[in-house]
Amino acid sequence: MNIRWKKKKKLNSERFVEIDIIRGLAILLMVLGHFLWDLDYFNVLPINRGVYSALQAFVPQTFFLIVGIGVIISYKRRKLTPKNEKKYFKYLIFRGLKVLGLGVLLTFLSLIFIPKTPIFFGVLHCIGLSIVMCVPFIMFKRYSFIFAVFFILIGCLFSQMLVTNPTMLHLVVGLYPANIWSFTVDYFPIFPWFGIVILGISIGDFLYCGNKRRFSFPDVGKCKPAKLISWIGQHSLGIYLVHQPAIAGFMYLFLRTH
Repeated sequence: MNIRWKKKKKLNSERFVEIDIIRGLAILLMVLGHFLWDLDYFNVLPINRGVYSALQAFVPQTFFLIVGIGVIISYKRRKLTPKNEKKYFKYLIFRGLKVLGLGVLLTFLSLIFIPKTPIFFGVLHCIGLSIVMCVPFIMFKRYSFIFAVFFILIGCLFSQMLVTNPTMLHLVVGLYPANIWSFTVDYFPIFPWFGIVILGISIGDFLYCGNKRRFSFPDVGKCKPAKLISWIGQHSLGIYLVHQPAIAGFMYLFLRTH
C-alpha cells in the first residue's frame, strides 16, 4: 500500500504544473460558458451569443492542444525500449477507448434528456478517438507539425462541403449539414480537431525533453490560487462529466422555486 502511494506521489511530483494550470483555467472557462448557455437556454437571462462564441473559440482548442502535449510528454518520459513501446501504445489505446466509451455514455444520456439535440460525436468522442489515433503519429513526431497542418486544412475544406443527409461516418470525419447545431449541442469532428491534437504533439516535443522543460517557469508551489487551479486541471475529466448536470439541475430547481 505504501509502495503504491509513493509511486503516485512520485508521478504527481513529476507533473508540469503549467499544463495543469492551463487545463484548469480552460475547464473553469468551459464551466462559465456552459453556465451562460444554460441561462439563455432556460430563459433565465438572455446572454449575448458573442460572449459564448468567444469562449468556444478558445476553450476547445486549449483542451485538444493539451491532449497532444500530454501524450508526447508521457511517451518521452518513459524512455521506452522497442519491447516496452508496444505496451505503452496498448495502454494509450485503452485510455483512448475509455474516454470514447464515456462519450458514448453521454450520447445515450443525451438521447434521454435532450432528445431534440443529442450528442452524436462530441468532445469526449473526438478526444478518445484522437488518443487512439495518436499512436502512429508519435512514432513520426518529427513530422507532426506537417500532419497537423494537413488535418486542419482538410477540416477547413470539409467545412465548405455541406452534406444534406449525413451518415455517422460523415459526422465523424467532419462532413455535416448547414444546420448541424439545430440537432446537436456538442460536435467535434476528427477533421480538423485531430489536427489540433497532433499540433499539441509537435508543441510538446519542442517544449519538453523527458522530465525537463526547455523554458523557464516560476515556482508556484506556494501560491494557493495556482495550486487550486492546478488541482482542477488534474481532475478536469471528472469535472467535465458532472458540471453540466449540476448546472442544469441547479437551473431546474431555481426555476421551480421562483
